[in-house]
Amino acid sequence: MTKKLYDEDSHIQVFEARVLSCLPAENGYRVVLDQTAFFAEGGGQPADRGILNGQSVRDVQEEGGDVYHMIDHPIACGSAVTGQIDWAFRYDYMQQHSGEHILSGLAYAWKGVHNVGFHMNEAITTVDFDGVFTPEELTELERRANAAIYENLPITVSYPSSEELDRMEYRSKKKLTGAVRIVKVGDADCCACCAPHVRHTGEIGQIKIVSAESYKGGVRLTILCGQRALADYTFKSRLLKELGGTLSVKAEEVGKAVEKQSGEIERLKEQVAALSQELIECRLQELSEQTSVCLIENNLDTLAARSLVNRLAAQLPGHGAVLLPKKGTEETYQYLIGSLNKDVRPLAKELAQRFGGRGGGSAQMVQGTVTGQAAAIAAFLQEA
Repeated sequence: MTKKLYDEDSHIQVFEARVLSCLPAENGYRVVLDQTAFFAEGGGQPADRGILNGQSVRDVQEEGGDVYHMIDHPIACGSAVTGQIDWAFRYDYMQQHSGEHILSGLAYAWKGVHNVGFHMNEAITTVDFDGVFTPEELTELERRANAAIYENLPITVSYPSSEELDRMEYRSKKKLTGAVRIVKVGDADCCACCAPHVRHTGEIGQIKIVSAESYKGGVRLTILCGQRALADYTFKSRLLKELGGTLSVKAEEVGKAVEKQSGEIERLKEQVAALSQELIECRLQELSEQTSVCLIENNLDTLAARSLVNRLAAQLPGHGAVLLPKKGTEETYQYLIGSLNKDVRPLAKELAQRFGGRGGGSAQMVQGTVTGQAAAIAAFLQEA
């Protein structure tokens, strides 16, 4: 069995070892060492990255007590090797994992809810609980978790005997047998776990709950710890400052300013809708004597254009069409064609063949996009 050096010291970054075996595997070789500081994927934490005798370690897995290091080229059995783990990668995940233990332990002790799911990637950590929290309770849970960090509690690893385990209260998602690795975080948490952790809670820096969503009758929390939490705060602080500058208010007044601006936007939308209806009425009066028409409208949105086409279809014996210029494009238009007296689908098909457009709809209403000179498209639809 491979000796796991991180069990003794999770902060070992460089180590010496001897090759016990090196066997061909898919896309490379599987190397087993007599001892390693590389953590094999497990317990919700990804495998370590790093270098083994100058080669990149692409993956690390454990089978039957042996730790396999995936590399590209063979290494002679019995030879001495030097391994170096990617410390920035490892330390980041230790911060996330240790922070999750604190949060889960405190949630269980305080509210009696269990951690029933846990996932980490390079962006976020999610924790699933079988109970729910109010917003106020989440704020308190976060405060308690950070208080445990400020206390700089020791994080210890042990392998209790079966008798000791029977007397011990610890968190575990399933019944465990054999040698059980217990990770204890001061008096904040006691949990069965195979992964390396920081030595003291102070190394985590901070824990931030960034979101909470309902999940399978409980709640899924997204959290950030350590350097990730700091990066998140830095980004959001800069964003808040930029928003304040744009709105000409202090950072703490951005919320009220946005709310005020949202109200103004809604008022302007209502005004635009009213003006669009006035424009539609004017167009209908101008075209009362026409058979079929095509209008090029720069000041209507799709909803207002549809309303205009419906009114034209009801008023004209032929068809009514509207072209809306597509923003950011040249000679590309959205079209809407309607009629209550004839099937407009053949017209849409002919339009597509003539100008390379596409679209579809019902016998009374079609819409799509078309490319070409507006005057030519309008003339075609006017005369069709």
